[in-house]
Amino acid sequence: MADTGGQDHRSLYDGFEGYRTVAREEVAATLSEGLIVPDANVLLNLYRYTPDARENLLSVLRKLAVNLWVPHQVLVEFWRNRESVIRDPGDSDKTVDSIATHCGNAINDLRSWANRVSLPPETTSTLVGHIQSGFDQVASEVRALSAATNTDFSYNTAQDAVLKELEEIVAGRVGAEMSPQAHAKAVTEGLRRVANQEPPGYKDKSKGDSRAAGDYIVWEQVLTEAEARKKPVVFVTGDNKEDWWRVEAGQRRGPRVELVQEMLRRTGQLLLMVRPSQLLEYAKTFLEVEVSADSVRDVENIDSAVSRSEEVPPGGGWTVKALTIFMISLSGEAKVQAEVIKAAAAQSGFVTRDQVYDIAEYSPQRSLRGFTRPVNRIAQFVKGVGLADEKAVDILLAVYNDDSPEVGWAAGFRIHPEVLPMIQQVIADGLELPDDGD
Repeated sequence: MADTGGQDHRSLYDGFEGYRTVAREEVAATLSEGLIVPDANVLLNLYRYTPDARENLLSVLRKLAVNLWVPHQVLVEFWRNRESVIRDPGDSDKTVDSIATHCGNAINDLRSWANRVSLPPETTSTLVGHIQSGFDQVASEVRALSAATNTDFSYNTAQDAVLKELEEIVAGRVGAEMSPQAHAKAVTEGLRRVANQEPPGYKDKSKGDSRAAGDYIVWEQVLTEAEARKKPVVFVTGDNKEDWWRVEAGQRRGPRVELVQEMLRRTGQLLLMVRPSQLLEYAKTFLEVEVSADSVRDVENIDSAVSRSEEVPPGGGWTVKALTIFMISLSGEAKVQAEVIKAAAAQSGFVTRDQVYDIAEYSPQRSLRGFTRPVNRIAQFVKGVGLADEKAVDILLAVYNDDSPEVGWAAGFRIHPEVLPMIQQVIADGLELPDDGD
């Protein structure tokens, strides 16, 4: 008998299930027998899809309704973001303003060229009129298309066509809310994972508060339901970030290996992850649902565009100049928080809870709840005056891990890694504004 070194006989994929490509037949079986779980972005993007694409996806959800299950946290995020998403396709003013800016720039460029070549004024005026007319026509059509897109949507929930469809589809298929104790525990674990870049959801660190744990709470609720029902899971999400997907050479190969393994450990079940466009393709093949190629393309394009728009901007959305103004303002209005940021910057970006108490000379009985509020308020002011990207990341993040003294208590604070090098430069420069206006 061959020496196995005391190990069980194992196969090629044992312990490496996350690398296995799931066969189409297994996908078909899981769609028929498993738990179909939509992420919040799937429901929210119904407001963004073309009418045909929206109806195709709703048809698929109706077909799968017997196996559909919606985590409570998914609806928390759906209702939290619904009105802003409705406003998104209808908010044509920002686009029209941008068009007007480009129009003005084009006219200025034309006039500069006309002056250099001594173009007759009447010819210049004719060309300017062509530019103005073209931009005006585009702006008018943008407003008209925006108005047409929003005809089925309403802030009044009794009149919203999407809600009427969803209400019927998910009736009796929504998970229960976590107990306060379980929720607090999940928030702590979710924020710990964010701080340590463990999936899922660590790409949401820019949210900076308990909302950064939202993806983990969804994941925990899915695990709990799959364990109770003893069913495999098909998680449908428009999110394409690497905190959910295993990405190789720029391609999504499947769910993160860690998530596949965690699902197996907790439930003994298979985890599949599909994009909404993939779900439409599978439904057309396996469920005999009529789905147009245009709908598949439109869904994929919109999901990708929305996901890209949620990515962290370069430099976290900050510049050295913006951070200098931020630190000068913080030093004047919230000196303790400014000193904590300086201490963290000197320690690779992290400062412990005990160090905060020492720096601030707080009594042991004092809570750190709300400690980052002055930081976030001043950061919001800097964004509001246009010095930083409106989607710029939060600068100082609470860290929750095994060193947290109680559930929901921060173990310390960390400077967002995207801005840490610039913060260190600002401090080294003595909070002096750069001469180059950076």
